[in-house]
Amino acid sequence: MNIFVGTDEITPITPYPVVAIGNFDGLHLGHQALLQKTVERAREKGGTAVVLTFRPHPSQVLSPKQPTRLLTPFEEKKDLIEACGIDVVLFVEFSKEFAHQTPAQFAQKLLVEKIGCKEVFVGEQFAFGKNRSGRALDLVALGKKYGFDVFPQETVFLNHTLVSSSTIRELLLLGDVSRAAKMLSRLYALEGNVIHGDGAGKQLGFATANMHLPGRIVPSAGIYAAQTTLLDGLPPHPSIVYIGSKPTFRDKGEVQIEAHIFDYNKELYGQKLKVSFVEWIRADAKFENSTELVRQMQRDKKKACAILKI
Repeated sequence: MNIFVGTDEITPITPYPVVAIGNFDGLHLGHQALLQKTVERAREKGGTAVVLTFRPHPSQVLSPKQPTRLLTPFEEKKDLIEACGIDVVLFVEFSKEFAHQTPAQFAQKLLVEKIGCKEVFVGEQFAFGKNRSGRALDLVALGKKYGFDVFPQETVFLNHTLVSSSTIRELLLLGDVSRAAKMLSRLYALEGNVIHGDGAGKQLGFATANMHLPGRIVPSAGIYAAQTTLLDGLPPHPSIVYIGSKPTFRDKGEVQIEAHIFDYNKELYGQKLKVSFVEWIRADAKFENSTELVRQMQRDKKKACAILKI
């Protein structure tokens, strides 16, 4: 897969570019269906399957004080797009200047002059141009004017619930990682370097790897059954993950993420872990003392073992 970052590098793509447009954060079932249609059409035409997406996420430019917490960072999104069979991915630099283009300027300058697109696939809720004033049907009309065909794709529902990046973020913030996984068609995962913690878990008999996770959406505070992978070789290990501020030990504190990897005692500081969330076990809670906490942790581990079937 060829990757281009920034519009300066883009030149008309050959042969016969079929272009899917979107943010594609999370690359969920709806995105996957859209990219599948794009690839199928490109193969039918003997053409090139292209993804046009944006970096950074538009909200980081348009709403810098409250930017969207991403489901997939750049490298992960790139890998997921490639796995769909896409030939070329264009990461357009999203800026305030870019955001001020009219829908017609977007279509003419980028889709026609830069890419030379022949066909475009977008979701039926697609919005583009200044103040998101252009909609999918507007792009259809612009395509007729500028010489490319546009195929808006129906929204995907799962059990009568809209599959969207926003829906998945909401589910994660509720702790419903299992429903989020169904919409993603994979477990939601976080990657981060292991950092030094306060050692409380080890003192309680549950040594944990504390993770540093900047800039990603984190599931709701609580306890989760998970699979943890050491990115330099450790296969997926059954784990229990804690997200919270440790209310048993302090009144206030920053939210922390700790993974207790079953039957694993090797040094992990400085290494990179990937935690894949399987199922929510319980909410975070304050206990009267460490003895009560340990008893609950033992129950949590037993439940995690049942969920993970070990």
